[in-house]
Amino acid sequence: MLAPTPLATGSFVAVDIETTGCRPGTSSILEIGAARIQHGAIVDTFTTLVCPTEPVPAVVERLTGITKAMVSRAPSAADAVSRFAAFAGGAVIVAHNHRFDLGFLDFEAERALGAPFPRPVLDTLCLARRLHPEITRNNLRELARFYDVSTVPNHRALPDALATAEILLCMLPELQAEGIVTAGDTARLCGIAECSDLAAKLPLATHMPPGPGVYLFRGEYGSVIYVGRARDLRSKVRSHFYAADVVTDSPAALAESVDHIECVSQLDAEILEARLRYRYRPDFNRNTTNPRTPIFIHLDTASPYPTVQVTKRRYRTGETLGPLTSQWAAATVTDTLSRVYGLRRCRRTVTDCRAHRCRLREQGRCDGPTLFSEGVEAYSVRVDRCLQVLRGDDAHFRAHLQTMRDRSARGEEYEQAAYYRDALRALDRTSAGLAMASRARELGVSVVIEGTTEAVTLSILANGWRFTTLRLSAAEIAQKAARATLDRTLQRAVQRASTNPPITPKRLEEMAIIDAYRQQHAPLIVRVGDDIPAAVSEVMSATRRLFRIPRRHHGDVSAG
Repeated sequence: MLAPTPLATGSFVAVDIETTGCRPGTSSILEIGAARIQHGAIVDTFTTLVCPTEPVPAVVERLTGITKAMVSRAPSAADAVSRFAAFAGGAVIVAHNHRFDLGFLDFEAERALGAPFPRPVLDTLCLARRLHPEITRNNLRELARFYDVSTVPNHRALPDALATAEILLCMLPELQAEGIVTAGDTARLCGIAECSDLAAKLPLATHMPPGPGVYLFRGEYGSVIYVGRARDLRSKVRSHFYAADVVTDSPAALAESVDHIECVSQLDAEILEARLRYRYRPDFNRNTTNPRTPIFIHLDTASPYPTVQVTKRRYRTGETLGPLTSQWAAATVTDTLSRVYGLRRCRRTVTDCRAHRCRLREQGRCDGPTLFSEGVEAYSVRVDRCLQVLRGDDAHFRAHLQTMRDRSARGEEYEQAAYYRDALRALDRTSAGLAMASRARELGVSVVIEGTTEAVTLSILANGWRFTTLRLSAAEIAQKAARATLDRTLQRAVQRASTNPPITPKRLEEMAIIDAYRQQHAPLIVRVGDDIPAAVSEVMSATRRLFRIPRRHHGDVSAG
């Protein structure tokens, strides 16, 4: 354990690295520089160039001066990190923004040595923020100027490591004046004292690929305790084990293993994440594992005097709009529509309403007899105005609510002003939900095409929710079997959509995910009409263009 290491006499190694990018495993280390501190003085240095696995980017070459020729014969990352580990043996590692440097060093150490570097680590960036909150910029160059150290950082590993070491030496008297005398005390000041247990679990993420997908943290006995999604699985999963403040009941702290599912399509990953959360109900996803029950707004237009009401099922008669997710918003909007346009609120039939006493009428909330005296035609005008609002033409209704809110506020009728304020909020939420449902119906049966030059994902949608997904490689697309599979799948999707199946909570959540994804990313979508073979041909042509597969090779024998 390195936590008891005394600041005054202990061994510390300040390290800095230069890289080709920002992501361990995707980008490469170009250079490692380090300075060893013993008894409050710099006693040794270490530096090596590293041969990267990809070309040195031009921007990195301009920034650091490290060229391809300089690193072409340099040692590999595994060799360089092993040599650095030997140099740093028994010492507490110090870095400026340790998550970046240790992210790369830990990743290479896990592959070469089987374990990340020992903890705790110290971070001069965190220390500067704690010791001198008056400093507005805490980059290495500014701190070197603030402490007036002799080494000027210049984006090369060894000078930057030396500057970090000198800054730490300037901080030691400040720390000791605060009663901080060990590396463990210093790590606690940085907020990273308890990261040792998390860092020991970093090998769980070493095998993660750099692409998009879904990951599952499994706890004791293999139970799923957390489901997440990432554009870069490796970076995202590893970030869980670099938490600044360790929480003992966090998913990373309790994880015994990590599984992952690679996804070519980001939409596929989002829906898969939602389905896995719905299936496993993980403890650490408790806020996102209860999809809301779909609700609808219904007007029984077959009745001469219909009411507008919120319901949890779709009626076969009348006008049903939705699905929606907010019971409060839908109820508030229907109440306001009934109030503004003077609609009945009683759910009784017209005959019963005329013949019996009505509590709503006695409270002054329903004008049934007055409305009946106006006649059906006058009432139908009111209903039409209500439907116009629910179908998206709500500008006049919105202006009326804003006017009534402002008028009530000026008249110091604050309860009424609050009512119209809430009605406007409910209208925004309900209108957004109805617009989403309308876009979902317009989609009908559709195919969302996403992928790379190596694999493609065909998400088959039915009225806005995902019916199924086909995940195909380039080789499979080139075969006739893929076309037949797609044809059968689309026929089943069309048949299923025609039955108008119920909108379950899970389907409603998927509709929201798909609609948001369409608005943000505008993916390639092929709509399937009555001519399924034509849709199949369009989808296959699009995937061939994605894979750059020609329709017919020159060596093929002509069918004619």
